[in-house]
Amino acid sequence: MPSRLYLRNIPASQPGAPIGTATTDEDYGHVGASRLVCLTISKTKGNADVDVNYAGYGAHPGGVETFDLMRLYISPALAAQTLTAGQHFTVAGAFTAAGPDVNWSLRTFVYLWRPGIGYVTTLFSDGTSRNGVTDGDEGSNWPSAVWRSQNHAALSGDVEVRLRDRIVVEVWGRNYWDDPITQHVLHWHYNGNHDEYDDGDYLATPDAASYLEYSGDLILAQEATMNSANILVGARDLQVDGADVGALDGGATVTYEPTHIEHAVDQRMGVQRVDKIAERMTITAHLKEATLENLRIAWGQPASALSTSGTKTTLNVGGEEAVTEHLLVLTGKAPGTNRTRAITCHKAVAIETSAHSYTKEGATVYPVTFVLVEDPTQDEGFKYMTIEDDEGQFRFS
Repeated sequence: MPSRLYLRNIPASQPGAPIGTATTDEDYGHVGASRLVCLTISKTKGNADVDVNYAGYGAHPGGVETFDLMRLYISPALAAQTLTAGQHFTVAGAFTAAGPDVNWSLRTFVYLWRPGIGYVTTLFSDGTSRNGVTDGDEGSNWPSAVWRSQNHAALSGDVEVRLRDRIVVEVWGRNYWDDPITQHVLHWHYNGNHDEYDDGDYLATPDAASYLEYSGDLILAQEATMNSANILVGARDLQVDGADVGALDGGATVTYEPTHIEHAVDQRMGVQRVDKIAERMTITAHLKEATLENLRIAWGQPASALSTSGTKTTLNVGGEEAVTEHLLVLTGKAPGTNRTRAITCHKAVAIETSAHSYTKEGATVYPVTFVLVEDPTQDEGFKYMTIEDDEGQFRFS
């Protein structure tokens, strides 16, 4: 499906935007300094006809009839993509002329522009020509705005577009009348009711708006957006082996620590390859309910170390060589409205020093850090954890 963007009379905010032509035509500057102020190409139309005038003369110094630069335009940033061979660009717009025996011709030039580099390649034919696309000679003394649409030659090869590249359109004008004294004026329009000049007949083109169109799907870079519903706040719920540990102090922290090795060689200055050689994941929480079950978990003791007889509950500690592996499920709010995120850790082992205190000033807290262990029953890429966001409002167990 064709992608259309509109030429606007709004100065571009892109730093380093072009301030001159990339074609081989000579610009005699009859439009004035305003022609070098790069304007905007956007997804939305402008309102009324708002452009300044092109004030040119019929013959340039030396009697050479040549084009003068009228306007520069730059598109929004593009996403990385390939403009494929066979696709083409179209530039359309309207203009009126004033002055005796005027006979104007229009030329447009479209190219790929890259920040820090500038011109990259012409966006028609083989990508090397620096000449624009010219329409045929027009009639003189037009009674109204004339609509022109120029199809640039299809790309003869693929064009690789990098992220943040942009498209630049140059609009040029020329008068064939050879009077070197008389000044003629050309108005370049953006939006309004214009006519199309076709074999001497003027055909109405209502609600016309100057545009750049690509025959395929032109993908713009993702615009920055913000959705406050995606901001995660609030408490979390932690289950260990299917049992809820209760209140947490300060929530829970999930950490992913990859380890990489960089390969360098004497013959090259930069890094030649990077390999990931290890990865480590941990979950840290502070258990605020000072039960012996929570202390058992924090100290990595087996389930058999905790026993109950009548009203007495006993935790035995020490001398156990086996490592206790746990199934962890951490749940909480997910981005969006009334959604819940569940983080399932297949195998986790409590590690690191875990101390707790009995003080007058604060509650007893059991800090615990779990290191995640690869689960050999899971496929590659699934061995540590699974994170799922699903419908349903988060509630504590």
